[in-house]
Amino acid sequence: MDANPFEPSEAEEIAKHFVQVWAEAVMRQAERTRAIRKKAVLDSRNYDRNEDWSPNEHQLAANYRVWWAEEHTLVWSAYQLQQWRRRLAEERGEPAPSENQNLKLARDALEHLNEARLDEDAATPPSAKGPQGRALRDFPDKMLSLSLGGRTLFEILDPHQLDKEALKVVKSIEDELDARAQAAYEELLRDR
Repeated sequence: MDANPFEPSEAEEIAKHFVQVWAEAVMRQAERTRAIRKKAVLDSRNYDRNEDWSPNEHQLAANYRVWWAEEHTLVWSAYQLQQWRRRLAEERGEPAPSENQNLKLARDALEHLNEARLDEDAATPPSAKGPQGRALRDFPDKMLSLSLGGRTLFEILDPHQLDKEALKVVKSIEDELDARAQAAYEELLRDR
């Protein structure tokens, strides 16, 4: 039996599944990231007040660790979404969506952070040339700040844009599923 050219291939269906998985993951992760950012800022402000109910330094440090991991996970999830969107386009024979170079750069730098020279405030490429630290060499000022806060993730990404893109992807998949269900329903009515 020949495959129906109007039906998606199994590989396309799987790729679409992973696009949806990662788009939803980015949205969840963005929410967790926003929550820890808000908590960290509030706790820091309360720490500065030095009331007996204020958080202590250990709590602030714990917030920072959670915040760091959540930001890193958001970048990683968004990168996975980008990769699966490219795969889905490939399966459909469509042009791949443009790659967010800053996302790739941040993901690569974070992925290989353990290879960097580290000081209190920044990660810089190792002194030896070679593949280690390549992403950090491509980073603005050849350094990744280890500080958090501000309007961007790791100095180059807009967290709100990552969330917005993921929402747009989820919406497009839902629209596609709705259109497919509508077409199946109309075909069922025609066959009666």
